[in-house]
Amino acid sequence: MIPDLRRRWAIESLQQLGYFRDIQWLDSIDSTNRFLDRQIKEGLAPVPCLAIADKQTAGAGRSGNRWFSPQGCLMFSMAINHAPASSAKLPLQVGLAVAQAIRPLSRSQPKVKWPNDVYVEDRKICGILIESNSIGHLGYAIIGIGINCQVDLNLAPVDVRQNAVSLHEVLVPGQTNESVSCESVLIAVLQNWLELSSVCKSQPDWIDQNWPHWDWLADRTVQVQQPSRTLVGKADGIAPDGSLRLIDSQANRHTILSGTVRLVDENHAQ
Repeated sequence: MIPDLRRRWAIESLQQLGYFRDIQWLDSIDSTNRFLDRQIKEGLAPVPCLAIADKQTAGAGRSGNRWFSPQGCLMFSMAINHAPASSAKLPLQVGLAVAQAIRPLSRSQPKVKWPNDVYVEDRKICGILIESNSIGHLGYAIIGIGINCQVDLNLAPVDVRQNAVSLHEVLVPGQTNESVSCESVLIAVLQNWLELSSVCKSQPDWIDQNWPHWDWLADRTVQVQQPSRTLVGKADGIAPDGSLRLIDSQANRHTILSGTVRLVDENHAQ
């Protein structure tokens, strides 16, 4: 009974946001990103729209990596109107929205690993995958988000167990698990996303000014793997276009628009 009431409250709260034109909560789906893309292309879901799933059978992360989707993991995707060339900082904005939303619940400040994954106490708590597409002249982005709310990581694969954390494990003292239910976290993230979107429209340089406070890679030595090269250097914040700045051992400066980033000064491989 309590889960049903919580779900009903969440859907009503989502509707009250007045943003999404279509909201679907699914028991099980292959991938919320793929589901929304199909719905949009078939004319069944007008943008902006939202899909949440209790279970994903074929969730995928960056570079086609499998998205571990256990019970207690909040899994959802939202599709927004988006011209691919209009906002290179979209991934950063999404990561910051999640980090800010869970900050009041976490005993330690969440940080964003460029461009958008979220970490707490050096362990990954949120994965984000953004895919751009279009129909005719309509450009849209599908933002897939997975947040470990109340996940038993003892049941996870070894590599996930070593590098991940669940929000209930890092709760502020005095908070209860109810505060990190998937429904509660979902509402908090989407409210924060809408608020941050408004701020970024009125203050275009907001991300540049605030990124250092949330930057997980700041001053750390990283390796960036790209199709044609591998770079190693110290992370030096972001450039005005949202790319990662890197200073190599020869003091050469690089800007990274895309690539797989790994720490080399600590035992992390996310």
